[in-house]
Amino acid sequence: MGKGLKSLVLAGTAVTAGYYLWQQLQGHTEMNHATFVKKYGPWAIVTGAAREEGLGYGFARQLAGHHINLVLVDIRADELEARAQELRARYHVNVKPVVLDLGRPDFLPELTAVTNDLEIGLLICNHMFLDEGTPAILDMDLATHHAMIDVNARGYTTLVYEYGRKMLSQGHGGIILVSSQAGLHGTAYTGAYSANKAFQLMLGESLWYELRQTNVDVLVLTPGLTRTQGDNLDDYPPFMLMDVEPVVRETLASLGKQHLVIPGPVNKIMQFAANHLMSREKAIVTSGDLMVQGLGK
Repeated sequence: MGKGLKSLVLAGTAVTAGYYLWQQLQGHTEMNHATFVKKYGPWAIVTGAAREEGLGYGFARQLAGHHINLVLVDIRADELEARAQELRARYHVNVKPVVLDLGRPDFLPELTAVTNDLEIGLLICNHMFLDEGTPAILDMDLATHHAMIDVNARGYTTLVYEYGRKMLSQGHGGIILVSSQAGLHGTAYTGAYSANKAFQLMLGESLWYELRQTNVDVLVLTPGLTRTQGDNLDDYPPFMLMDVEPVVRETLASLGKQHLVIPGPVNKIMQFAANHLMSREKAIVTSGDLMVQGLGK
């Protein structure tokens, strides 16, 4: 473990308990149910929503708890239908599953055919494509690079353009773009993914500024290591891992109040250290050392 990474681990361990205590004393100021539904309902679109352990399904569960109806979009047909049935049975909301490859340049008409007659109050762009082999940038084939851009950049832009304009016309709404802390600094062995996440971050921050005087809220979520991949993250320091529920809860509580969420105390500490206590080069090296450890490179 590199020296910079050891320092971050020690700092994270030292302050996490205190931060959690402060959060409990302060509490989250959450929008009340009726106001939330009025502004961000009656329908929400959540992409990347098929995996039971994923962030997309985490968002879907909490939105269904607000009695917001859902359009769930994913390429995994069987899993998506299972999630839709679970949400209908537990929360008694309307759920429309849409099996769709968001990397296709022509996907939009198939989605708007489902949503044209719905009032979409919230768009959560959560879908992503990552080469699970985590090759170095120059070792990954060019077709995969292009596919990642299609899914993670072109797909996000298409959805934001289509539904952002509709929200402006109807006079209310919210857009959440799920980026990543990998988009805040270069990240070795997920470099192409990191570049796409940086695109999403810049798109969301710019859109937030442009819409900040409207009744359409924009928020970028930059989660760190989150328990969405089974045991694939077991080689990372355990204190760095967050559960899905608190990530989603903090994000929804922040919508309309700020433009960027770095969820959880450890992630906040890590980013403060990277941005204020290290040079950018040192932050990239420290991040790279963490990826080497976690990915077994």
